[in-house]
Amino acid sequence: MRQTIHRALKQEGKHVSCAELARKILKAEGLKEDSAGAILGPYLESSPHFTQDDKGRWLALEPLLKSRFLPDVTFAVVDIETTGGRPPQHRPTELAAVKVRDGKITGEYHALVNPGREIPWSVVRLTGITDAMVLDQPELTEVLPSFLDFLEDTVFVAHCANFDLHFIRYFTTEYLGREFAPPVLCTFKLAQRLLPKAGRYNLGELASFISLDDSENDRHRALGDSKTTAEIFIRFLRMLQAFGLESLEDMLDFQDVATAEAPSLAEGVSIDPATLNDLPTDRGVFRLLNEKSETVYSGKAPDIQRAVRDIFYPKNRSATKFVQKLRTVRKVVAQPLESELGMSLQAVRIRRNSKGMNGAGQVGGTGFLKISLGSQFPRAYSVNNLAVDGGAYYGPFRKQAQLRDLLGAIHAVFPLHRVQRSGKDSGGQEADSGGVVPEIPVAQYKKMIARLQRMLEGRMRRTSEDSLLAFLREAWGKKAPSPGQLKRNLGRLRHLVKNHSLSGPSVEQRNIIIVEPGGTMQRRVCYIVRGGILVDELEFERIAPPVDELAARIQAAYFGEEAQATTPGKEALEEAVVIASWLRRELIDGFVMDISPGAELEEILPALIQAVADPRAAGTSITA
Repeated sequence: MRQTIHRALKQEGKHVSCAELARKILKAEGLKEDSAGAILGPYLESSPHFTQDDKGRWLALEPLLKSRFLPDVTFAVVDIETTGGRPPQHRPTELAAVKVRDGKITGEYHALVNPGREIPWSVVRLTGITDAMVLDQPELTEVLPSFLDFLEDTVFVAHCANFDLHFIRYFTTEYLGREFAPPVLCTFKLAQRLLPKAGRYNLGELASFISLDDSENDRHRALGDSKTTAEIFIRFLRMLQAFGLESLEDMLDFQDVATAEAPSLAEGVSIDPATLNDLPTDRGVFRLLNEKSETVYSGKAPDIQRAVRDIFYPKNRSATKFVQKLRTVRKVVAQPLESELGMSLQAVRIRRNSKGMNGAGQVGGTGFLKISLGSQFPRAYSVNNLAVDGGAYYGPFRKQAQLRDLLGAIHAVFPLHRVQRSGKDSGGQEADSGGVVPEIPVAQYKKMIARLQRMLEGRMRRTSEDSLLAFLREAWGKKAPSPGQLKRNLGRLRHLVKNHSLSGPSVEQRNIIIVEPGGTMQRRVCYIVRGGILVDELEFERIAPPVDELAARIQAAYFGEEAQATTPGKEALEEAVVIASWLRRELIDGFVMDISPGAELEEILPALIQAVADPRAAGTSITA
């Protein structure tokens, strides 16, 4: 609507009343001024591109400035499309940039990229980029050098710039061994400063607010969005000059000025504020120690310094109450860690030995789906904790509601016996709950459980759906839902399994080797997992993996006497939950190697060493 109003006022070239404007654009003859103002006023009053005279008439403003602003600076307005939200597990599918110089677009770059992984359906729906479109496109290692050449000697500009910058910086470092540290301007931040009345600052809303017609640019495609962002940025350049800014440095400072008053140090705490400024800004874990060097509180954070400062410089009432419990803190110990898994494991180990307020509690999720394989008629039900008892465990789930929904969907498809809960027993008793379940022979029931497991583990092909439906109708017998309803129930179950990332074997069946970054990106930690339990770990320099030591550790874990089944303790089960949760949340910073049944050390070790040396292995799962 703002664009329509703007065009109409530009055509008039003079001040126009709301009633006249309504007749022109709404074809509303005879509409009174007050009524027309009630309709059009919100659009006119909230935009910086309209002005009103003392008679209440409106005029479309000319561009704020026609003079040149920073004519010798070249800006590269960048947008990328990716398979997801964080590298290296997610990768670019499209790169684009347009150059802006002296207020004009002077060049453009565009390339589709093969990400080397499946594009999630949610991303396909948003961007329109499919696996088929990128199948024959070059990989990022081939495209990235020319893209960086295009960006050379420019100011990096993007909407929500940290997202695009993080991907480009990560892969530039990992794939090319180069630094990427240009000056950065974010149009989202600039919009918040320049257009405080806009309210919403996503690209589409922002273009509409400033009456920019971007209908020719493909939304959610890299080149189209970069062109729209460039047009917005050119208008911002004019506005910035009107604010009195004279240099690039002024612009960089302008976008980052804090809009709220910084909080004060909490009263009554004993920590020396100067020590907080010396904390690393890396991600990792931290411990707050009292005068006896006992851990009072611990945590993990993407920015250690910011997280600790937020504790001692509270921003609200609840934070102020919390920090009063930390009056005995005298010292902060920080440990940078470049891996989400390393952070989570270390946080659990610190809390385990902590005497502080967060020394205990639920770890890594809110429960598991268990299939009790040891009984004649196995049941599927929820449990709070992981155990090694012959059952199959799937999870953990981040929310109880997700687990309840999945169980409901399972029982709507598979006619399973139910579990009667008993007191505090998290596993439930092996007794029927009285639900209406058809009588099924043991052999057929076990086949049904096997098919359920294949579905949960992503091993059931879509082409087998007709045979599965026929099998289920036979199992349900006379109590079966209608064919259409059963098919819909099965579709919902498949959707929930995919949505909750339930792929791969159940927790207790996982034999995997995980290699993740250590304290820095130059170090690696090898986690050896047998039967879902972390049995060994080894840290080493990335460029010099200890081949003999790794061989010995792998031999002992999977092929030696230690590989015999043992009952893990509480601490081992806690860490197993952390690893299972990490795998489901898709937070891989290194790679995961699945150890196939029958695989030998001579196959595992070379594949492992090769993957450590290959930066393209980061964020992937491989099989040995």
